[in-house]
This record gives sequence, structure tokens and C-alpha cells, in this order.
Amino acid sequence: MTAMFLCTTGAYAQNMFSMASQHPADTLRSEAQEQAIRFLSLRQAVVTVDFFGAGHFDSKLNGKDFVNGESRNVRISSYFTLPISSWNGNVIGASIYHTENFFDIRETNNQLADPKVNTGNISKSTLGLSLNYSRTDAIFHTPVIYSAVFTGISDNLKTIRRFNFNGSVAFPLKRTADTYLSLGALVLIDPSAPLPVLPVINYFHKLNNKGLQLIVDLPQGAMLKQSLFRNAWIYLGSNYNTYVSFYQSGNVALPERFSYNTIELKSGPGFEYLLGKYLILGIRGGINSIVSARAIGKGNNYNEPFIKTTNKSTPVAEFRISFLPF
Repeated sequence: MTAMFLCTTGAYAQNMFSMASQHPADTLRSEAQEQAIRFLSLRQAVVTVDFFGAGHFDSKLNGKDFVNGESRNVRISSYFTLPISSWNGNVIGASIYHTENFFDIRETNNQLADPKVNTGNISKSTLGLSLNYSRTDAIFHTPVIYSAVFTGISDNLKTIRRFNFNGSVAFPLKRTADTYLSLGALVLIDPSAPLPVLPVINYFHKLNNKGLQLIVDLPQGAMLKQSLFRNAWIYLGSNYNTYVSFYQSGNVALPERFSYNTIELKSGPGFEYLLGKYLILGIRGGINSIVSARAIGKGNNYNEPFIKTTNKSTPVAEFRISFLPF
């Protein structure tokens, strides 16, 4: 029996919270570089390696005690965004995602005779391909930004396991050299999403003339960021991510095809350094918390899980290489 129920990490697909509306279609190249330094999701390419400390898990199968134990995991995730075309306030692009997870299941205490989870090492891969569209327009002389993200997710190159859709509308309300504020809403068509609609708040403000910044990027996260010198920053913040991995079972106690979905909150301090014009090196420490972990049968949604897992928060060390828009 594979160990999808216990892991403190899943496989990164399309973050259900991500939005193209942070980046207006008419943004100048210099502004695009500055926004990408502030917002990780706007960078051209990112490779991240996460090392998670040992964490305890406790799973229930159809409401009954299933298994508990301990695991220690490593996740390598990457994505690359490719601009395709832009015209008259419209932008089309594509994004490719890949995640490889390595699970070290150290202890298990099975509560049921069948199915059972065994100790050992396994790895799991997930791929994602997104088509992104955004448009900058105006309604009664008020700027508005529309965006749509269509995503196909799989664990191989032959079959698409899931289609997701994100659609958002955002209204930039204030834009100066020191402050940016945009409010809107995000619509999610995703079986793993707990809510179909979420509010969107993008807020940036320079708090003083010494480089201290407040960056709010809801529903993804928020941080305080301080420049140390021209090309280096430290920050303290939290951010949400969503993950999915796919499975096919031969056990009659489980659905034949299902996915394991987590919503995770990572919090802690970090450091970034801009090397040259485009390359940013980053390191981060902190705590990773599993807000939600559910196994969902094919055709079911977030509110119809057959497995629910609770996980204790674990320490995490993150190393990252990323590139600003070329």
C-alpha cells in the first residue's frame, strides 16, 4: 500500500490561488522586473528544494481510524513560464510545472486489517501545463484586469488526470511609487478547492525610506521585506500552496482512481540575493503546516473525501533558484 496519506508534502500542480491579475498586461518591462522581485509567482522560472523534518500523521478512512506514524520528506518543484503573444492590453502565456517527491516512511501503526501502509521509501512525480490569459481594460473609466488560467495535470506524459480553471477580475484602485492596491475576486473550478470563490487583495507599500516593504498577496500570502543593500533582501512571511498527487489502486477498499490533495502554509524568515540582472538565489527556514489533507475519488470533490489526514507542523528548510522575466 503506497503512502500517500501520510506525507507532509504533495506534488505541486497549479497553485489554485495563483492569479495573472497581479501583473497588468500593459506593465512596462522595468515594472515587470520590480513586481517579479516582490512576487515569486511572477518570475520566469523557479526551482525549489524543500527539506522537511520528521512529522507525525494520523489518517481516517471513511471516518474510521486508519493509520498513524511518522515520515520525513523532500520535495523538488519547478516551473517555467513562457510568453506567447501580447497585443492591445492582452497577454497569452504558458506555464510548465514539475514536482518530484521523495517520501521516507519511518513508522506506521495500522488500525485496520486492510488496507495497510508500510514503512519504506517511495517517490512520486506530477506534471502540469497551464495556458494563461490576461487582459487590461476599463469599465466606466475604471481600470480592470481579467485573467483566466486553464490547467491540465497528470503523473505521466500520456494521460491528463485533471483539468482546473481559475478566473479572476481585479480593480487597481491606487498606484504610486510607494503604494499599489488592487481588489477583486477569484473563481475556482477545481475539485480540490474548499471554496468556489475567494477574495483577491494585492497590496504593496513602502513603510519607510530605509527599504522596509509590506507585501500582501491574498489569498496566497503576505510578508514584510527589508532591503539589506542594493541586490539583497531579508523577509518574514507566510504563504499558501496547494498540491496534488494521483494514484491507481488495486484494493477493493479504495476507489480505483483517486487523488491526494493538500493545502499547506509555510511560515518563516528568508533571504534573497539578485546575482546579475536576472538570477535570484534564495534560502528560507521555518514551519510547514498542513491546513487540509484529503484523498478524493475520481469524480468527487473536496467535500467528499474518503480519507482525511491530520499532520503535525514540521520544520522546513528551502533552497531556491529563480529567474526574473527576460
